[in-house]
Amino acid sequence: MSASRIVAGIAALVGWAGLVLQYVIFADRVGLGLATWRYVGFFTVLSNIGIACIASAIALGRRNRLTAARARLMGLTAIVTVGFVYSILLRSMWNPTGLQKLVDAALHDWTPILYAILWALMPHGELKWSDLKWALVPPALYLAYAMARGAVDGWYPYYFLNPALQSGIELAMSIVGMIGVFAIIAGCGVALDMRLAGKKGQAVTE
Repeated sequence: MSASRIVAGIAALVGWAGLVLQYVIFADRVGLGLATWRYVGFFTVLSNIGIACIASAIALGRRNRLTAARARLMGLTAIVTVGFVYSILLRSMWNPTGLQKLVDAALHDWTPILYAILWALMPHGELKWSDLKWALVPPALYLAYAMARGAVDGWYPYYFLNPALQSGIELAMSIVGMIGVFAIIAGCGVALDMRLAGKKGQAVTE
């Protein structure tokens, strides 16, 4: 079995385990109905679901749209941003303990690191700069989704998306800033893909 499939298997296991445990913790705290509603409101959860699906498909040796270069870039952009934003803006705001601390590390630290390693191990050279826009589709859809949900029930998963905690201009700046972070990470992914492809091509010809 290849190194990429082994890493993919580990990433899938960590991702699915963290997701299941997080749901159990939510359900234990607030009940199944509210837990499910809140659970699918977090970008972290939705991103980890996507990563777990991609990693599972790679681990099983599947070749489809889920394992294609563009989908892998979308996953990389989402999960690396999760780790980055959590570390910079959210980690200092609470101090989880017990199982929640384990889940917190799995979804915000281990999965991003494992998936980044997996992404680097996969074949490169298929991405173009035009693929960058596709990596921005999931976060753009999520932002619309999160704001619509919040308008209905008044709950926003992240303080920087909550209109009650900031002015309209500040909210707009938060959204633009977030899209900017996604764009930078996606751009780095495309550039790194091209560089890795060039190095492998050079190694083959030498």
